Amino acid sequence: MHKVRENILRWAPFAACVVFGVLALSLHHIVCPTVNKVVYLQVPVCMFIPLLFPALERWAKVKVPYFLVVVVAVQIIISVDLGSALNFYGFIPHYDKFLHTYFGVWGAQIVFYFLHLWGGGNMKMVWKLILVMLSVLGIAAIWEIFEFTMSCIISDYDPQLWHAAVASGGNPLWDTMMDIIVAAIGAGIFFVTLLADVLCGGKIYRGTLTPAAHALQGEEGPQIVK
Repeated sequence: MHKVRENILRWAPFAACVVFGVLALSLHHIVCPTVNKVVYLQVPVCMFIPLLFPALERWAKVKVPYFLVVVVAVQIIISVDLGSALNFYGFIPHYDKFLHTYFGVWGAQIVFYFLHLWGGGNMKMVWKLILVMLSVLGIAAIWEIFEFTMSCIISDYDPQLWHAAVASGGNPLWDTMMDIIVAAIGAGIFFVTLLADVLCGGKIYRGTLTPAAHALQGEEGPQIVK
């Protein structure tokens, strides 16, 4: 029974992405006034991203904390399925800012985890936090470059809403910079939760973001699989 429960939990993020992906593709042409052909490639590709974590565990011998797998799956659902395919970006004001903030939180968590996993546990905390923040900012900037490049390659694809901003007399650079800034705010939120975790004796993350400490505790979880 325990093995069945473990397998259900292991594959639940992937299953959720598949279910929401299929629903999003089925409803895209109904919900959106203009059909975006990119969605029909974007959604199927993204729904398989949660499979990277079991593959990472099997072939790279690294087990990522389960809650991080879940938050990544949620990011895919709310950004690709709901945001792009079902046009939540158009229906809900500032929806993209919420998504970039959310990314900042879990992106910082993942960087912090792998920093410890790859031997950075002995670094001073201030340098860890600086490295995490710079990593989140770098990833956010790379994503903006990717969106800009895609909008240049595909004429009717405007993920940054540059065309809409210019048409309305706005400044599209403002949207790009705010996306990066709110990602940094998300990383800041993670720092606050990390402080709260320390103050409450590790009751929030319970050692899941520090593999070495977790292994010393003799608990099952996110450690290097040997």
